[in-house]
Parts: sequence; C-alpha cells; structure tokens
Amino acid sequence: MATTFVIACPECEKQVKVSDEHVGKKVRCKGCGHIFPVQAPGDAPRGAAKTAIPPGARKTQATGSAPPPPPPAAESEQSGYKFVDDDYDPNKYTVTEDESTLPRCPFCAHEMSSHDARICLNCGYDTIKRTRPEVKQVYGHTFGELFLWWLPAIMCILTMIGMLVWYLFFWGLIEEWLDESLFMDEKGPPTTYLAGMSPGMFRLYHALLIVFLSVPLVRFTYKRLVKNYKPPETKIKDELFR
Repeated sequence: MATTFVIACPECEKQVKVSDEHVGKKVRCKGCGHIFPVQAPGDAPRGAAKTAIPPGARKTQATGSAPPPPPPAAESEQSGYKFVDDDYDPNKYTVTEDESTLPRCPFCAHEMSSHDARICLNCGYDTIKRTRPEVKQVYGHTFGELFLWWLPAIMCILTMIGMLVWYLFFWGLIEEWLDESLFMDEKGPPTTYLAGMSPGMFRLYHALLIVFLSVPLVRFTYKRLVKNYKPPETKIKDELFR
C-alpha cells in the first residue's frame, strides 16, 4: 500500500501531503508558482520538511487498525500543489510578435498592402498626413455651366486682343493727330514738339499702359481656364437618399 509523506516548497515552504507514487514527478506550487520535483523523504535535502504522521493515522496505529488510504491527486491540488508534465512550457501559449504580419490601418484596422505602404487601399487613409479623402456625391456639369464659368476669361482674352488692335491703330495715326496740334512747336524739317510730346513718347507710354492693364487680365485668364477650369461642384443633398 502506498505511503504518504509531507513535502515543502523550496521557495515559499508551503507543505502538502503526497504519496510515494508521485516520487520523480514535478509539481507546481499554487502559492508561488515554483516548479520542483517530488523527492522521497530519504533523498530530500537538509532543511526539507520531514515525514509527518497525520493525527488520524496515530489513532489507527494505537488501535491496530489499517492506515487510511492516501489522498487522491485532487486533494493534493486543493492543498496547494498541482502536478505538471515534464514538457511543461509556461510560454507555450503566450502571444509572440510575428514579423510576417502586415501592419493595419489606424482608421479602419484593415491590413496594409505592405510594410512601407502609405495609403490604405480599403479606406484611403494617409498614414503620413493623417487625413482621409472626402467622398461626396455631386451633380455633373452641363455645357451651359461650363460656358458661364469660362465667359469672364473669354471676355478678358477679347479685351486684350482689342487693346492690341487699338495700339496698332494708334501707332499709325499718332503722327497725324499731333500734326497742327498744340504740342507741335515748329513744322520741320525736323519737326519739333513742346516738352518732348513727340509721337514716340506717346507710343511708349501707351504701350506701358496696355502692358499694365494686361497683367491682371492674363493672370485671371490663367486661373479660370487652366488652374480652375471647372466650376465649383454642387453637392447632392443627403435628404435625397433617405
């Protein structure tokens, strides 16, 4: 019949009863979690707990009756110890980092296409700018809307063409206009004018005036026909889809 003896945890010195059939197996202390092998009382190191006889066993020895059966394994576990396998690994079910796992989008938690991906293909989130493109439903532009949007730029172009034609017209008639005018000093040759009011001076200042007026017209035409060639979009109201 199996005999029982008392062992103590080498870490916290918590005691428990075990039987000789558990010798050589490993147990884990429920008090501190330390794992150690079960040794027979003769093999126990110094300072270990000696074999103790329970009070009930002393009464049976005094009366001459048979000793009680050893406690089952479940009772040993309730006393503070649990038997474990020799191949016990505490890190067997811990979460470890896998380098092959792709990063996830901070916005929709969907896997990115690669480790170096910047834009999420699922929701369009930009991981660098931390922005997401706005998705909205708008009406399509008609030809009438486009024409009205381009009309101011077309008027600017016609205005610049008109100023150029006027300058060519002015270039040929300025001498005739100054002839017999108050600006003429003496009629040639050579013809002189008061205060330098010659046809060349009028042509120069007239060209500078046309250039000065053409700069804002060219800038507006570029923005309207090249940079922003479409009118503002009209968003469809959400009430239409409810």
